[in-house]
Parts: sequence; structure tokens; C-alpha cells
Amino acid sequence: MTIAATITALQTIHAAISGVNTAPATMPSNLNTATMPIVLTMPGPGTWRPQAIDLLRRCERTYTVRCYVSPVGQDKAGPENAITAINPMLDAFGQAYLADITLSGAVDTITSITDTGVTTLQWAGIDHWGFEFQLAIVEKTAA
Repeated sequence: MTIAATITALQTIHAAISGVNTAPATMPSNLNTATMPIVLTMPGPGTWRPQAIDLLRRCERTYTVRCYVSPVGQDKAGPENAITAINPMLDAFGQAYLADITLSGAVDTITSITDTGVTTLQWAGIDHWGFEFQLAIVEKTAA
């Protein structure tokens, strides 16, 4: 399993979650409010282990999943409703991970799932309402 394949598997799951507008497999050069809520997945630290039975390599890597819902106080007329939109999305993301801890067989397993709750995320110095998940994923490969 490669990092790119794991990101693609995660983004496929994210794209199917109600409320998500965009879940690209490659990182965009900028964020456009027309594509929000947008989910971006980035590989984090990994711990490599010697081979297991019939396996060439094994890595437990933390993936950061960020969902940018809307800019804080920008590009919006009227009251901000991003937090109202985020609450059910938090549940939907957590349930989606629990329902498929192997990402349809793409990885060995998800060993840990944590989230920030409603928070602000920065992109290019601009605050956005959103949330972040940290997923510890065990990847194994025989080749």
C-alpha cells in the first residue's frame, strides 16, 4: 500500500459523506469557496516495522483529514451557519471510519480515530470554520 493509494481510498470515502462538496485525491493550489466544504488528506508521521509473515513492509502512519467548511466572517451574507453544518458532518465522518476500518480492503486497519470538534483551520493565512480528524492507519504490503 502506498501513501497515494491510502489517500485515494480515504478521499473516496469522504466524497460519499453527505455535506462534502469536494474531496480531491491531490492537493489543490488554493481553496475556493465554491468547492466548500472541501476535505483534504495529508500524510503525517509514520512508524516503520520489520516485515511480518509474508509481508515486505509494515507502516503505521497518522493521516490528517481536514474539512474546510467556510471562511470565518468572509464571503458570507447574513449569519454564519458553518457550525450548524459541521455538527452532523463530525458524526458522519466518525461513523464512516468505524463502518469501514480497512477502507474497503485498501489498508490493514484504522487503529485510532480522533477529531478536534468544531475549530478554525488556516489556509494561506485565512481562518476557515471546519474540523480535523487524525487517523492512525496500519498499511502492509507484500511487494
